[in-house]
Amino acid sequence: FQRPSPTHMLKFLREFDKSKINEFILVVTKLIGIERATPSLLSRMSKSTMGFSDMVECNTHSKIIGQKYHYLKNHSLLSDCYFYLGYVTRNNFMKIQNLHRKPEFIHILKTAFDLESDTTKIESYANELQQAANSLLSSLHK
Repeated sequence: FQRPSPTHMLKFLREFDKSKINEFILVVTKLIGIERATPSLLSRMSKSTMGFSDMVECNTHSKIIGQKYHYLKNHSLLSDCYFYLGYVTRNNFMKIQNLHRKPEFIHILKTAFDLESDTTKIESYANELQQAANSLLSSLHK
């Protein structure tokens, strides 16, 4: 099994048969903020994602990111674009060691990840995610 590219992952999730597991996928997509995808937010996220890619990877991957961003945005695939940008940022974030020594990354990451700063919302999201994960695990063990 080969994992689909991040630009196609949401398509595969949408094509799953209706089941209990899909209900949990909906919770996760809600919590990561896909419904907040707007052209202006995606523009900010893409700039941060491309800049972060340049800082971490030191190659021309940011040009590919920009091309995919424009394609997805121009074809009104805003949720897919949001997911793609977050996924690319996550992959680059995982490459960083000693993040505490690189404070210049923090602002870029906040924008690239579209991070929520309201602690009440974050706590609510964490609880909802934990409940979904527990329910999913319980249903798998029955």
